[in-house]
Amino acid sequence: MKVSQAVLTRRSMRAFKPDPVPRDTLEWIITTANRAASNGNLQPWKLYVTTGPARQRLSRAILAAIDAGEPDTREYDVYPKAFGAEYDRRRKTVGKQLYTLLGVPRGDEAGMARQFRKNYEFFGAPVGMILCVDRAMGDGQWIDCGIFLDQLMLLAREKGLHTCAQAAFGRYQAVVRRELGIPDEQIVICGLAMGYADEHDVPNNLLTERAPIGDFTRWYES
Repeated sequence: MKVSQAVLTRRSMRAFKPDPVPRDTLEWIITTANRAASNGNLQPWKLYVTTGPARQRLSRAILAAIDAGEPDTREYDVYPKAFGAEYDRRRKTVGKQLYTLLGVPRGDEAGMARQFRKNYEFFGAPVGMILCVDRAMGDGQWIDCGIFLDQLMLLAREKGLHTCAQAAFGRYQAVVRRELGIPDEQIVICGLAMGYADEHDVPNNLLTERAPIGDFTRWYES
């Protein structure tokens, strides 16, 4: 698979088949992704991989915490406190497109909650990864972790797998840390569902719009 094919076929999948992913495939993806660009070669990413009963236990623990009313323990803001008009339009558009596909009408809070809970089941994916970074690291190392995350997603495509990066896991990182023995000096950045997607399932039909190059690129040639 060409890099361009991996980029163009990568999208956030929200329905996976239960088929297990071979351990050697996961090790190849992670080892290869570890060549990601890293300022000063710090390689600041910390990765926790769950499969089988371990993944299921993590999911059950988070859902139990939600049902018990445990507080949100996120340590960073996923979105800015205020959006510009264009960013707000993009966010609302993709939300409307997704929930329309799912048959969840606007205002159906129960339906939205049911769908959101699926995040914590990794949308049924057999592999659930948790990406962390030492809290002592700076903004630049978060950029490095983002590059590493992107490498994981693209390399998964080369192996015929799909993924969904999930910032939602940051909301219950106290539970994640407890279940996986993650030290307190690490911050949970996100989760990553990985597996063989059911490409015909309704939520996987979503193709997000992308801005034309002229909207975000300026050329200087003389």
